Amino acid sequence: NLARSKVHIPLTLLTTASIRKIHTDPSCVKMKKGLVMDDPKRSIMDTSSGFPVETSLLPGQFNEAYRNFLKLLTKVADKSIVQEFKDHRDFLTDRDDFNDQFDTILAFDIEVRRKYFNNLTLLDEGAYMQRWNEVKIDTKLARQEQSASGSAGSNNRYQPYPPRKNDTPYASNNASSDGKPFRRGKGENSSSDSLLCIICGRNGHKSNNCTHTQTHKGTPTICAWGDGKVVLKSNSSVVCISFNLGRCPAPKHNSDVLHVCSLCGAKSHHAA
Repeated sequence: NLARSKVHIPLTLLTTASIRKIHTDPSCVKMKKGLVMDDPKRSIMDTSSGFPVETSLLPGQFNEAYRNFLKLLTKVADKSIVQEFKDHRDFLTDRDDFNDQFDTILAFDIEVRRKYFNNLTLLDEGAYMQRWNEVKIDTKLARQEQSASGSAGSNNRYQPYPPRKNDTPYASNNASSDGKPFRRGKGENSSSDSLLCIICGRNGHKSNNCTHTQTHKGTPTICAWGDGKVVLKSNSSVVCISFNLGRCPAPKHNSDVLHVCSLCGAKSHHAA
C-alpha cells in the first residue's frame, strides 16, 4: 500500500534481508495513519521505523533491491513506466565505476524515484542526463568539501548535495534566489550534523535527500523535494526555502513562491 499511496519506498526496505525480516517477524512492521496527505485516515507502513536508512545501502545490495522494486512497480504502474525504470536501472549499473561512484548513483536514483512517487512524473531524456551530470558534480564537490573539513572519517557515508550556486538546473531564475535547502553551523568546518532539513526538521541531511514521511515531532511531512524545489504535497506549490531558514524577511521573488512553514504550513513562522 506504500506504492499505491504514492509514498517513497526506500531500497533498504526491499533488500532480501529486509523482506525476510518482514515475513519472519511481522511485528517489525509499524503501521501509522496520517502519512498520506490526501487520505490521512489511511494506515500505511512507517518506513522510518525499524529499518536502515536508504543512504546506508551498499553497492552489492542495489541490484537485489531493485529487482524487488521493479516487481512491486508492476503492481501499481503501467508497462511503460516499468520499462522507464528498467532503463534507468540499467543506465546506473552499466557505469564502469559503479562501486567507486555509488554515492552519486544512489543519490541520483533516490531523487528519480522520489520524484516519480511524489508527482507521478519522470524526466525526459535531456533533463535526465542534465540532472545526472549535475549530481556527479555535486557529489564530487561534496567529497572535496568533506575531505577539506576533516570529516572524511565520520559515520556519514556521503553528503550528496553540497551548497553551491544554481543548486539545480530546473530551478527558475526567481526560485534560484531562494537559497539552499539546509543551513550550516558557524564556521566553514561545520559537520553534517549542522545541516537542517526543512522537510522533516531533522539535522544531519539536506532536504533534497530526505526520505522521512514524518517530521521530527512525529507529524506527517507536508512538503517534498521536486524539480529542485521544496513543494507542498497537497498542490505542488513552491515553498520559499530562504524564508524557512529565516533569510527572506521580505519576498525577493514572485508571489507564487509561498512564505509558509515547510513543517506545518503556518504563515506565522518559519521552519528553522
